[in-house]
Amino acid sequence: MTSKTQNENTDNKPNWKLVQEKAYFGNDQSGRQIRKKKTIELAVGWEKVSEKGNKYISWSDSVTPVLPDVDGRIVKRSFEISNEDEN
Repeated sequence: MTSKTQNENTDNKPNWKLVQEKAYFGNDQSGRQIRKKKTIELAVGWEKVSEKGNKYISWSDSVTPVLPDVDGRIVKRSFEISNEDEN
């Protein structure tokens, strides 16, 4: 069970996002292969506080597979969502 804080998200909008930075090969205008990057959203999360006061993020279920990119790497990043930017 979580406690309510002054910073509570009353709209129940997610405040965190988990993304994967994925490299892939594309072609430029002359037909040469070039390395590009794209960001894939894996999940969203809600910051919560436990009964003991520990902060944690509750992540949504994701159906997006996490696969390595062309370099064989898996780079995942999470960051806080600023809902003020959406307006």
